[in-house]
Amino acid sequence: MIKSTTIVGLSGSLRKASSNTKLLKYTEKKIKLIDKGIRFSFGNIDLPLYNDDLERERGMPATVIKLGDILSQASGIIISTPEYNKSISGALKNCFDWMSRLKPNPFTSKTIAIVSATDGRSGGERCQYMLRMCLTPFDCNILQTPEVLIGHSSKAFNEAGDLTDEKSNELLDKLLEKFLAQASI
Repeated sequence: MIKSTTIVGLSGSLRKASSNTKLLKYTEKKIKLIDKGIRFSFGNIDLPLYNDDLERERGMPATVIKLGDILSQASGIIISTPEYNKSISGALKNCFDWMSRLKPNPFTSKTIAIVSATDGRSGGERCQYMLRMCLTPFDCNILQTPEVLIGHSSKAFNEAGDLTDEKSNELLDKLLEKFLAQASI
């Protein structure tokens, strides 16, 4: 295990009580059980709406630069995405639009794991597919399996924030094992 690994989690939801943020916090707990030396941080995707005029007139927003720096230092990235109208959230897409403006691109060559939590029964199958498409231009290593799809997410976590479904936990464990083996500094 790499002892200086830094993992960055991105929640595609800006909502305070987001199931995707809960899923990332639970994922952080699981990672710390695997290796206490791994650092886990959360990237803030609450960015201004991408506008080329804004960039030209005022330069790159400080929040964009900060997120880019955090992602650039990451050994790997875990993205937890909600499903909004059969796709990813506007906030997540906006994040990618801003990150595409940074050179070098902070996603390039990164190992990326995708998880999703939705209140619907599919758990975010469609948004995971769309997320993979959105990441294609960044030339990153997107793990394809196992798929961690948390359906009925408002009931999926207990009071302590732990994911209660045994099968979902097994899939998350397998994904994290694969992810941590491939994440590098």
